[in-house]
Amino acid sequence: MTEERLARIEAQIAIADLVYGYARAVRREAYEEIPALFAPTGTFEVRSGAPDRAEHVVRQRFETPEALAAFLMEGKGKPHPVPLIHNLMITVAGDTARANAMMVAPITGTDKKVMGEYHDSFVRLDGCWLFDARIYTVFAG
Repeated sequence: MTEERLARIEAQIAIADLVYGYARAVRREAYEEIPALFAPTGTFEVRSGAPDRAEHVVRQRFETPEALAAFLMEGKGKPHPVPLIHNLMITVAGDTARANAMMVAPITGTDKKVMGEYHDSFVRLDGCWLFDARIYTVFAG
């Protein structure tokens, strides 16, 4: 039982580091680091919706980590979000995990910000936790 608890805690810490590492890469515009945070088949989706409703509209979807990084690289040097992650909750089940977190992100060089919620899934490959899928729902009006 102690070994299981320790393994769960270690997984939660590694996953939290991954979530915060993604936010740091975006904040620093180190987009070339992003593919290494995802499983090879990892996806990223941006939606518009409301925090209290299941209905949403898909704004963008990237089928590979490289496609996401390429998209982000196009905006390098322009105003971009500074992700501030809140309320990170992680559930581990063997070599998979899920997480939920809130993000508020001021946009550099503007008075705007974006606010929404992440729903992430993770997979452990060769002992390393990686994003399997990220879904970010931007809260609409």
